[in-house]
Amino acid sequence: MSVIRYFAGVLSIAAIFAVAGCAEKGDGGGYDGPSVATSAKLHFISRLSDDALFASDADADAVGDYIGTAMNGDDVTVAFLDRTDMFGAADAAQILLDTRKWSSFIALGQTGAEDFDVTTFVFNEPAELVTAYQIEQGCYVSGRSVELSGTLTNYDDNGDVTNVRAVTTTVPLFSCRLNSQEQVTAFSSVTMTDLRSAGQNFMLVGTVKNDLLASLQEEVPAANSGYTAVQVAAGPDYTIFLLFATRYWGYNGVEETSVAGDVTAYAVDFAWK
Repeated sequence: MSVIRYFAGVLSIAAIFAVAGCAEKGDGGGYDGPSVATSAKLHFISRLSDDALFASDADADAVGDYIGTAMNGDDVTVAFLDRTDMFGAADAAQILLDTRKWSSFIALGQTGAEDFDVTTFVFNEPAELVTAYQIEQGCYVSGRSVELSGTLTNYDDNGDVTNVRAVTTTVPLFSCRLNSQEQVTAFSSVTMTDLRSAGQNFMLVGTVKNDLLASLQEEVPAANSGYTAVQVAAGPDYTIFLLFATRYWGYNGVEETSVAGDVTAYAVDFAWK
């Protein structure tokens, strides 16, 4: 098992776990487990292609505006800015300063001696350590434990809402980018076991090449029947997937918002026990 620990970048505090559900009662994505009366959202901003997130200053400004709006208030906790990469680090840093957030820059892949595929992981509190596990040479899964804000909704026998209250839960949350069949197999057969050492209730939101999604969805439960990989949204080259243990989590749905050009924000809604 290859484990890397590194200090998170402290720039200013981030939260993107906007609350409230986009799914109706009874819609849990077809999985046994947590009641869909619980709901929270994590935000994943991406082109879902091989291109970096920021192609221009205008793209960075639009992403900053989205974060500033979506993370306004206390009911937000985490976001992923996919493919900010090395050249986008300055833009990401400026966004974090402008919106007063904290972040970690997590390297999910290495494309050259000094060139890395980087995702900016944004939270609402300073991060001490981020943990990374090597899937194979130049490919990593990274994350940390975070506290997530959400809501719990109670219903009467007629299905009418009787009460809504704010709740929180803590989850080991990770991300990765899978580009080859070898990476999918290594992740499913080895890295998932490593991740479980961080907590069997870990959750992972990541991207996989479109033509590898079916393989991932087969290999994950084959390696451990307690886990599933759900398709969230597909783009030109990559698909967002949410991987979780079905005894702890459920998938409610996703809300898509156009941010700039082909940059889209995906508000991923999930449930927990």
